[in-house]
Amino acid sequence: MVTLAGCSRAPERGVERLAILPFENLTGDSTLDWVASAAPAMVTAELSGNPKLTAIRAGSVNDGYLGSADRLVHGFFVKRGAALQIDVQVEDAARHKTVTRAEADGDLIQAVDAISKRLESSAHVFSTSSGAAVSAWGQQKYEQAVGIDPDFGAAWLSWAESLTQRGQTAEAIEVAERALARAGLRSEADRARIELLQAALRKDDVAREKALGALVKIEPSDTSLLAMAAETSMNLRDFPAAAGYFKSILRVDPAASGVLNSLGYAEGYAGDLDAAKSAFEAYGRQEGQKTNSLDSLGEAYFIRGRFAEAEKYFLQAQQSDPAFAAGAELLKAAYARWLGDMKARDLKAADALMGRYLDERKRSHDPLVAWREAVWDFVTGRRDLAMAKLAEVQPQLADRQRAVWTARISGELSTLKEKYERTAPSSDGEARVFYAAALLAEGQKDAARKLLELWPLPVETGGDSMVESLVFPKFIELRRALGMSVP
Repeated sequence: MVTLAGCSRAPERGVERLAILPFENLTGDSTLDWVASAAPAMVTAELSGNPKLTAIRAGSVNDGYLGSADRLVHGFFVKRGAALQIDVQVEDAARHKTVTRAEADGDLIQAVDAISKRLESSAHVFSTSSGAAVSAWGQQKYEQAVGIDPDFGAAWLSWAESLTQRGQTAEAIEVAERALARAGLRSEADRARIELLQAALRKDDVAREKALGALVKIEPSDTSLLAMAAETSMNLRDFPAAAGYFKSILRVDPAASGVLNSLGYAEGYAGDLDAAKSAFEAYGRQEGQKTNSLDSLGEAYFIRGRFAEAEKYFLQAQQSDPAFAAGAELLKAAYARWLGDMKARDLKAADALMGRYLDERKRSHDPLVAWREAVWDFVTGRRDLAMAKLAEVQPQLADRQRAVWTARISGELSTLKEKYERTAPSSDGEARVFYAAALLAEGQKDAARKLLELWPLPVETGGDSMVESLVFPKFIELRRALGMSVP
């Protein structure tokens, strides 16, 4: 079963997470309240790019813990004559003890630079040296800030983000374009983030993947960026790239929750079943993940057309936990056995597995048992039996299913393409097969053939439940039409 990759705190990881909390204004001057958030943002930016450290903003101590921080940076600032003095204390999140203290004074930029260097010697300078520009940026006067310093990357990014948050998409895109046109724009990270925002606003997934790739090179220890890059590459079917990002997450945080499972799928989709098996088996050794890892192994072998192995793992998952996924392991095993026995035209073993699944659904008082049986008969080529079985199905549902089975499903090529590209690989069976059919109808055989290399999964989400029963018959029909092997 596909799970989303997330990241969890683990003592053995090699990259430390530093949560920068808001700094308290003790000056008594409310006109300096903006420094409370601006200074931590500057520190976070200056610490970025360190392969052994990830700095994150946190609005509170609780947010820091939720962000799996190893250390929390508390701070306050006071006035010392005309200068600003910033004091910070670094707390060990596990021991709740202060491990570092630092203070610095001067103007805001000088004080922040000194504090950042105390926290990490490799800290770099902020993306402007103009105090007036920083003051305008900190007070959310972004247009004024870039007017003072046209190469102030953080201000351009904040301006585009603020417009996006207000729903002013066209204006945000224009600001991003103006920023990116600046050859001297400071901070490679800010440039990459502006490119990423622009790609998102334009709904350009290819540009999004490129921007994320650039950003993770700059900030290689940021697991949230790596996870975003991995998900983007998966959705673009760039499976080797996705696998690389998942591996990078594990290098940063070896105990990252669910990432081994996601890596297994990426390797499986990419065609490296040995690597997929290794990842899933490692995932299965984590507490409580044995059954899901077996299910994932079954799906990886299924999509590559290795149906005997798929059936074996589905049945092992069912034996491990009969209640897992509402008993769907038996249904998946039935599909694997049917496809594995297709040449022999022997449905007995597959029907037996499906019978076990339907018996489980009956015991659970599933009102759709008769419909599920009709769908199975239709998928496996017994159309008359399927139509007859619909007589036992609730009339409205039966009419809907009958209409789908007797209709000619089609659609505009561009619409089908968009639907396919917007559907995750784990649930793209319906979208992919009808897009492939449209491509073949247009004579685009090579493009259609590429879409039919991976088998759809027998249990998916996100499609039309009435149409799902057409997926396997159409998929097999298309493979035969293109001279591709079928079981």
